[in-house]
Amino acid sequence: MRLDTTKLDKSNMRGVIVNFPSQFKFGIEAAGTIKLKTGFEKIFVCGMGGSALAGLLAGTWLRLEKKHCPIHVLRQYDLPKIGGKKPLIVCVSYSGNTEETISNYKQALKNKYQTVSVSVGGKLKALCEKNKTPFIALPSDDIPPRLAVGYIFGALAAILEKSGFAENLSKKILTGAEKIRPIESEKYGRTLAEKISKKIPIIYSSSDYHSLAYNWKIQFNENAKIPAFCNFFPELNHNEMLGFNFKEYADKFHILVLKSDKEHPRNAKRVNLTAEILKKNGAALDVVALKGKSNFEKIFNALILGHWTSYYLALQKGIDPAPIEMIEEFKKKMA
Repeated sequence: MRLDTTKLDKSNMRGVIVNFPSQFKFGIEAAGTIKLKTGFEKIFVCGMGGSALAGLLAGTWLRLEKKHCPIHVLRQYDLPKIGGKKPLIVCVSYSGNTEETISNYKQALKNKYQTVSVSVGGKLKALCEKNKTPFIALPSDDIPPRLAVGYIFGALAAILEKSGFAENLSKKILTGAEKIRPIESEKYGRTLAEKISKKIPIIYSSSDYHSLAYNWKIQFNENAKIPAFCNFFPELNHNEMLGFNFKEYADKFHILVLKSDKEHPRNAKRVNLTAEILKKNGAALDVVALKGKSNFEKIFNALILGHWTSYYLALQKGIDPAPIEMIEEFKKKMA
């Protein structure tokens, strides 16, 4: 199928995906001048939608690197009751106007917690200037938050270093970013999109990579404007796989399994057996290998492949992948 990307892709999302690796350096450098205390026991990343994705992926990456870093991602209005030492609160809102994140910032201020905010501006920037709290400015290049994960991830890495949670993250990120070449996975993403066609995608992974599967789900929701779901091994073998018991349901879905070459051996066996059973029951299924030498490369090569797959699925449907009109309408009504 020939697709007119220039006609449908009015905001040049393809260009944003191609240039994605450059975001990490900007995010790290944007945090260069801020000063933070150390000795925090926990770090809470507050954000919604695309603004929360970098926090989830940072937690995944650090766990895979065997680094103890208690990152908690909050996607709600209220901060939880926090015991022990005072925490570091990171408020992330790409637009700077996310009401849940603004609520978190105000509560943190009231409780005299150390805060640092990440945004392009908006109300969050104004609050930081008024209260003289650290603020990291992202570039205002009008891209969807879900495609600004690299900027936010880089900024979070710098925050973790400055607050004493981890060391040498920036160096690892910059080294890994040089090896990520989005253009190399574009064709595969388009192929996956053609396979999915009019079916509903479900993304499976091991629990280690659940945040990555969740990222893919969001890309399908926001870029292709379709339902999508995700789950993880081994949990899904104890419940969800029974949902494919009847062919009349199974053939409505296309399952994508994100698989690392370093899976727990029992999970590797689960992937193979699950694929065998679900295919037999009529579900389409592809196993997608996570490619790269480092954990960083595996995560972000797969993330970019998710961008490509959802991007081309949107074009196949004849729609611009960037706008999220239903969500914007909802926000206006909430306001």
